[in-house]
Amino acid sequence: MTTEPHSAIRPWRVISSELVFDNRWARVRRDSCDLGNGVTIPDYFYWQGGDFVQVFALTTSGEVLLTRQYKHGVKEIVIELPAGLIDLTDESPLAAAKRELSEETGYSGGRWTPLGILNVSSAKATTRAFSFLALEVMLVSQQQLDSTEQIECLRVSQDSFMKMIVSGTIHDSSSLATSFLAFNAKEALGAQLGRLK
Repeated sequence: MTTEPHSAIRPWRVISSELVFDNRWARVRRDSCDLGNGVTIPDYFYWQGGDFVQVFALTTSGEVLLTRQYKHGVKEIVIELPAGLIDLTDESPLAAAKRELSEETGYSGGRWTPLGILNVSSAKATTRAFSFLALEVMLVSQQQLDSTEQIECLRVSQDSFMKMIVSGTIHDSSSLATSFLAFNAKEALGAQLGRLK
């Protein structure tokens, strides 16, 4: 299998674009696109969502922090890594990640490393996830949740965390991708991630 770019593939040309639905829960855009091969798509709809942050956080005792909450899109109670939208008031994705971890779990401090940027749904959304690794975080406060949030904070051993992934208990795609990036960072970060194998 080759990974070389194929010369015939080009970005679509946007002929026109309009925001067709806009409220606090959803923004939907419709583009008319020229594919460059004689084909035109007059009504390509996609989600114009906000970017968010996600944190793989290890406590000072080496436990992984997780959140458990209801997600109405899939109508399930899901277990995932702490995450949240980047607000307009946030100075940077890192600032948003620190804020969200503190709000959802009460943990903060530690050493932070950016892990990369993930496309959440490349075909149907503009949304990106900014992934971070936080080591040696400590419990310093109570959760600070919005009126629409009901979040349980879980602390699990790294072995239990891996079993939750293998069993499908954790099946949020961005949580899995962020975890992979955290595992991949272990060599650069040394013994702190030595048990993540």
